[in-house]
Amino acid sequence: MDYLGLRLDLILFFITFLVTFFLYPYWINFVYKFNMGEVSEVHEHKQGIPTMGGFVFVFSISMVTILLNRSRTQTLLPLFVCCLAGLLGLLDDFAKVYAKSGLPFFWEQIYSKIFNISKPKHLSIPQLISRFWQKFKEVSRFVGSSEKNGMQTYQKFIFQGLIGGFISYWAYFKLGWDYIWFPLLGDIHIGLLYPIVIFLLFIVILNAVGFTDGLDGLAGGLAFFAVIAFWLISRTLQYNSLAGFCATFAGALLPFLYFNIYPARIMMGNVGSHAIGATLAVLAVVTHREIAFLFIGLVFLVDGISSPLQQLSVKYTGKRLFMMAPLHHHFEKMGWPETKVTFRFWVFGLVAAFFGVFISLI
Repeated sequence: MDYLGLRLDLILFFITFLVTFFLYPYWINFVYKFNMGEVSEVHEHKQGIPTMGGFVFVFSISMVTILLNRSRTQTLLPLFVCCLAGLLGLLDDFAKVYAKSGLPFFWEQIYSKIFNISKPKHLSIPQLISRFWQKFKEVSRFVGSSEKNGMQTYQKFIFQGLIGGFISYWAYFKLGWDYIWFPLLGDIHIGLLYPIVIFLLFIVILNAVGFTDGLDGLAGGLAFFAVIAFWLISRTLQYNSLAGFCATFAGALLPFLYFNIYPARIMMGNVGSHAIGATLAVLAVVTHREIAFLFIGLVFLVDGISSPLQQLSVKYTGKRLFMMAPLHHHFEKMGWPETKVTFRFWVFGLVAAFFGVFISLI
């Protein structure tokens, strides 16, 4: 056991915890002052609760990592992807809350100029490509959120694809990885299929976390368990700087949970869910434990996939698979209180995370 490395991890954990805990009251006062809250279509008691709570823990993780744990080979890639995905989520959150906030009016004009140009009616393209574009927009609705506010789902899907493409390119062409580790079997080389698998894994994880972020404390708690699992894996595999990064991430998530536990004072927003999903995907790739993540993030994946499955079932059979999707809302419709759903999902998430650690070490 590397006790020195573990002590350094814990120092990063406590530093990030204290910094994040100090910053949250100021951020919460700011978002309340400008009425930066989303409209909840499911829970009336959440109306007006500010969003973009993930901005603080992304900021804290970035500062602590850059100042105290900067490693070109282990931490810069996860941090860069975390910030890039968080920025995408921040733009979406900001666009959603702007219309009813007290923020300056210029953003609405800038936003419309940036994103309206990508609509097919402004593009001079052949009929075939136009039809493909319409199909792409239709399919993207199954992996995105509502189009009532913020960025359109196909727009978010494009940016998510660009980030996922960057990760796939970097892993396959820059790092030369073309294998996936399997329990008991070791590394299995799959060649050109590797970047495709990584791309799809990234898109699925990113959107699964976003779908799961619907109850107070649910996504934050599950993310904490998953990050702790990767902390253990990184430390065991002697990815020392990466272990410190995981400790930093865990230390930043706990203060958010303190303010997000029912009844929440602030919501995570897409800035948080995108950053968490992207980071978990990169951690799985960097540690070569993509298969183990299927267990570590099992609750995220099951809850996330329930929503597109529901939409597909309704579209092609006219029948619902669940009383309401994502799955956590189904249990609410069954009469479970929000806190019971959250805590029971946490239990399964914790057990799945530790089983993922076990799988990764055999």
